[in-house]
Amino acid sequence: MRKENQANLALAVSVLGVIGTAGQGTSLFAATLHHGFLAATIGGLADWFAVKAIFGRPLGISHRTDILRRNRGRIMESLVRFSSDDLLSKKNIMDVVEREKIGELLVEYLQHRGGRERLIEAAVDILRHVASDVDSRHISKELAPYVIQAFHALPLEESFAELLDVLTEEPHADRIFNILIRMGLQLIQTQVFQDMLRENIASIRTEYEGDGMVRAFVLSFFDDEMIAAWLTARLEEILRSAMVTDDRRHREGVQALVSFVVSLRSDPSLYEALHRYKVHVIEHIDVESILFDFIEHRMKGNHPFWVPYVKELLNEKIDLFVHSESWQNRADRWMKDLAAEEVEKHHGMIASFIREYLNQKSDDELISFVEGKVHTDLQMIRVNGAIVGAFVGMALSLVVTFAERMWGL
Repeated sequence: MRKENQANLALAVSVLGVIGTAGQGTSLFAATLHHGFLAATIGGLADWFAVKAIFGRPLGISHRTDILRRNRGRIMESLVRFSSDDLLSKKNIMDVVEREKIGELLVEYLQHRGGRERLIEAAVDILRHVASDVDSRHISKELAPYVIQAFHALPLEESFAELLDVLTEEPHADRIFNILIRMGLQLIQTQVFQDMLRENIASIRTEYEGDGMVRAFVLSFFDDEMIAAWLTARLEEILRSAMVTDDRRHREGVQALVSFVVSLRSDPSLYEALHRYKVHVIEHIDVESILFDFIEHRMKGNHPFWVPYVKELLNEKIDLFVHSESWQNRADRWMKDLAAEEVEKHHGMIASFIREYLNQKSDDELISFVEGKVHTDLQMIRVNGAIVGAFVGMALSLVVTFAERMWGL
């Protein structure tokens, strides 16, 4: 049952009780009960009138009634001051903030409330939005001169020299030499090499025979195919033996390779050629277009290259925060200090907001708003008024009755 219905029922019972107990004799019980109902009726009616006088004009009486409407300005300012200076004062707000362990709350949110995923996705979305607003053409044009300057500053010649130094080290030189030997074994078996070998054999045979019949007679026992096959087999044998680490050919071959690399390392013409090639390549590279394509397709686009790296970085930082009490304390202190600064700076907005909110409401709307917030409590005042009035009325009736009898004695 609604509180208003309970209050109305209590008043109705009181009125009916007064009517029902009127003229029921002069017994102590009947008189006491009658005065209790009478006092309850008076108290209930008084409280009903008082409650109604706050929000309107009960029974059409205008004197000292309709309190909210007549005193709107004063009441509003009182509400504003109470809300901003007492209920939501700077001290009360910061007392609540200081009691909270914000660092632990952040850990709870990040670990068990889906905060990690939301934070990472929000950061990625923000960066995507920022990247989408980038003027690719302007940025590439601005960056191109610096990239070209960086290319010119690349120590390509020094890096190549360091690479040659590495190649002269024993394990690397052995591997490179063996790679060259395997390439040689594959090369001598190719059709191109065999054709070239036969051409050279035929040329040498022609030159060697000349006009000598004896030479021609001797060489007639060996055709070009036999000589090519023999030379191929001999080359394969030499190359395979050179792959054996302890073989003389292997040692001499590795040493020859090292000597060649060392001589190449000290050849200034090589570095000049490398420098010219670097300059030539840089001059013919359209750096601006490359940067524009990179920004459009790799920084923007549907799958920016930086997204996995950003997610990995954020996950690392979140893990560090979760497992670091000092970081949590720093975050807690930083957020509380920030809250204190913001409260100090913008506390006046509370009063302005409440005042503006109340000013937007008409008199009827404000009355309805206030009544809706305190309606239940006000109806309980009516109920309690009837109950208290009943007990007070009965108590006074008993006191008067006993006093009269004692006086009569």
